[in-house]
Amino acid sequence: MNYLESVDNSLRLLMLVAAKARVGVSEVAAELGVAPSTAYRLLSTLRYRGFVVQGHDRTYRAGPALEEMVSNRITRANLADLAGPALTQLRDVTEESVHLMVLVGRQVRFIASVESFQSLRIGSRVGAMLPAHRTSGGKAILAALPSESLDQLYPTSGVTSGELSAAAGATLRRDLAKIRKQGYAVNNGESERGVTAVGAVVADADGPLGALSVSIPTIRYVPANVNTLVAALRTASEQIVATLHG
Repeated sequence: MNYLESVDNSLRLLMLVAAKARVGVSEVAAELGVAPSTAYRLLSTLRYRGFVVQGHDRTYRAGPALEEMVSNRITRANLADLAGPALTQLRDVTEESVHLMVLVGRQVRFIASVESFQSLRIGSRVGAMLPAHRTSGGKAILAALPSESLDQLYPTSGVTSGELSAAAGATLRRDLAKIRKQGYAVNNGESERGVTAVGAVVADADGPLGALSVSIPTIRYVPANVNTLVAALRTASEQIVATLHG
């Protein structure tokens, strides 16, 4: 393994640890496409630097150095708390359940939800993690990332466990180009059958902070109303950013 491969594997390992509660040597080896001995050496180096810690079951989880990095300028707890009024207003305007999510590796973690008052509604997703490319909010975040960051998450070659095939990756990039142009994403049953969601990124001058989505039972979703939903999402996004920097 040359120097650049080692650096790339270390970065991919950091993203893997950030996205999962715990990982083992075998899982890391399969994910990175390396020998178990190489996976162990990478984990040992990250452990020495405080990026991972090892539990009694010999699996690894995020260490203090990594937790400090991923918390970045705004903690998820603060983002969820400060976004509360905007989420409630978005729910009231759309009359549907709304969610706030952040990107964690190749997944999104739902950090806040406000449920619709309607009898047939989508429930809270708080704490759930789903593949980013299968959710409306996740796709909205991915579309807002620099191309270099997107390539790190979804390499165009060297597909390993947990990554998209070359064909699926090409399709995703075409979808993201469309989302980037139109300013919103739609998930029609991709993450859960019978659920349609419209999502938009929450971003400031430094880049995406997360995403908002409106989740609707597919039986009640009307495509002609998407512009109204997108306008409400953008208003809520602007309100969150204004609150964060107010």
